[in-house]
Amino acid sequence: MENVRNGFFAAVGLLGLIVKVTFLTVKSIVLYPIYRENKDIKDDILLITGGGRGIGKALALEFAKHKPKHIVLWGRTEGSLQKTAEEVREAGVKCSYMLCDVSQSKEIYKHYADVKKTIGPVTLLVNNAGIVHGGQIMDIPDEDIIKTLSVNAMAHFWTIKAVLPDMIESNRGHLVSISSVLGLLGMRGVSDYCSSKFAISGLMEALQWELQEYSNIHITAVHPYLVDNQMFAGLKLRFPWLVPPLNESYVAKQTVSAVLTNRQSVVMPRIMHIVLWARSLFPVDAMLPILRFTGVDRAMMDFPNAPRNVDFMKNTTAVQ
Repeated sequence: MENVRNGFFAAVGLLGLIVKVTFLTVKSIVLYPIYRENKDIKDDILLITGGGRGIGKALALEFAKHKPKHIVLWGRTEGSLQKTAEEVREAGVKCSYMLCDVSQSKEIYKHYADVKKTIGPVTLLVNNAGIVHGGQIMDIPDEDIIKTLSVNAMAHFWTIKAVLPDMIESNRGHLVSISSVLGLLGMRGVSDYCSSKFAISGLMEALQWELQEYSNIHITAVHPYLVDNQMFAGLKLRFPWLVPPLNESYVAKQTVSAVLTNRQSVVMPRIMHIVLWARSLFPVDAMLPILRFTGVDRAMMDFPNAPRNVDFMKNTTAVQ
């Protein structure tokens, strides 16, 4: 009798789960594009890493349109940080900047303490800073691999550990990660970069579980395709007309829209969902010919010798 009772409750629970999952899926696919209510961020203090140029600058200016309380920019180049801060102020939003090497946890903790003391606790963190070197794994110097993982992945741990206690205390906050399609799909010639972005994808997904009891702390992982800027200059696509590179303004607008509507994840452009779906469905042996046909396996062949900015704290990640 006990087994029958347990089986009955298990069947009822399974049925309820199916109904709930179906409803949430339909709601996400059908209702979300029709009805979206933007949250108010006028009382938020934003921190954007790599905020001086590239996508970081575009994000600062896009967020400024929604009049947050204060925007703080971190980066390594004072000139670009100062210029972006001035443009944000011209938009009527308070803006400060700090020189900060986000690969160093001690610098992050020190500078965040300064931000908290002079401006207030950060309520919206945007981890954007990133670098790329490129090359086959045996050709990438050890120090370059360490730099890539430090800036692209470890920095997210340090910044989140810095701001999260205040968010938990107030049960209010938003953590945003500018990751990459290459955090969901590997590519030849950027093994260190892909590894760093896959790490971010895992981190953000784990945080969804760790923070589920805090109803007003939100997570958004952003996965853009190739962005038309200097970071991946030299990357060659076989059919660029099929899925053209994204521009920084578009990435910024889509990211801010996702944040304002508390979306947990965004992949851009939407056609990349088909690629990711195919990757999950087809065996590796079947995917390799597809990638060869599209030229993905050769896209990075000329990248290391292409002209590009190799500043250690590059302010955006092009193939996000």
